[in-house]
Amino acid sequence: MPGRVLDWLVLGAGVVLFGMMLLTVVDVVGRYFLNTPVSGSAEATEMLLALIVFAGIPAAAARGEHISIDILEHVLGERARRVQAIVGGVFAALVMGVMAWRLWLRAAELLSYNERSSHLNLPVGWLAAFLAFCAAAAAAGFLLRARRELSVKR
Repeated sequence: MPGRVLDWLVLGAGVVLFGMMLLTVVDVVGRYFLNTPVSGSAEATEMLLALIVFAGIPAAAARGEHISIDILEHVLGERARRVQAIVGGVFAALVMGVMAWRLWLRAAELLSYNERSSHLNLPVGWLAAFLAFCAAAAAAGFLLRARRELSVKR
């Protein structure tokens, strides 16, 4: 997976996070001090959070920065750790691949009848399509990590 795509996804996630932070601050100040909350802030926050999470998954997958549990790490030998990394990477890629496929089908359905969010009236099909793209990119990242583990000479 090209590093540039990952860099853009991470940068975009950071920008969206900053925007979500500003929205939350303005909403809290408006709600508690001016008695005028930002209309649709909860719905916007939900959508922005989905963007942030899914935009970060491909980079974490490709760079091996995802959360992992190393309970058996010290007990296993080098070969067993490599097998574990390869099998785990392939399994994670399969899970993300299925998620991408299902999200893409849902996005196509939402786009076909122009489904919109309830409060802000934003099209949600494009959000689902972006999430599907990110899930597919994460699947590719997991596969690349597994392939890299296969090709490492130790």
